[in-house]
Amino acid sequence: MSITKDRVQAPPSEADVSSEVLSSLINMAGRQRMLSQRIALQSMLAFQQFDGAMVIARETLRTFSDSHTALVQGRDGLPGLFSPALREAFHGSGNVAKKITDFIALASVALEAIERGSPRANEALNALIGSVDPLLMHLHTVTAVYEQESRRIARAQKKGQQDLIERIKAIAKEAHIVSFNGQIVASRSNVTGREFAVIAGVMTSITKELEAVVSAFVQKTSAG
Repeated sequence: MSITKDRVQAPPSEADVSSEVLSSLINMAGRQRMLSQRIALQSMLAFQQFDGAMVIARETLRTFSDSHTALVQGRDGLPGLFSPALREAFHGSGNVAKKITDFIALASVALEAIERGSPRANEALNALIGSVDPLLMHLHTVTAVYEQESRRIARAQKKGQQDLIERIKAIAKEAHIVSFNGQIVASRSNVTGREFAVIAGVMTSITKELEAVVSAFVQKTSAG
């Protein structure tokens, strides 16, 4: 099995990350903890020659590796490391991404040694088992960062929606004032076409702005 390379693609805007995507990321990151433990357990069972354990171990390792790639690089609608906090969590001082790929390498070596009946299979298995607990702490930290980012983005999106609502109210108030001025102009006996043209122009501008704001509000609401 090839080891995942941790290449970081250009991240999308946080505004493009919906609550559904964030939930998927949190679930995937949390599942990595369970998968790492299953890899170690099934590797031990494979070493003891339990039927089917090797197949399960390899399938679990493949899922773990694929999930890591999806989290770091993004695919199938997942954005990769879209925020500074996530990039720090994986590629910062803790070197978590490297520790994950090191774990994948240890698991691959152990399973290959067990499958071949290598004299070093026991040593490789012990190295794998010894890496699980430290890795679990890092995976837990990464999952916590995803949860924190989800809460932060939810707050930002809510504030953005509130700001749009306030802007809509302001535009509606402006439109009401212009409409009132139009009624005053219309009541004059010496009203001119130029005065109506000015008011019509302002109303057209307000209408376009309102349409743009409403469209932005709909997009933000749909993304949330």
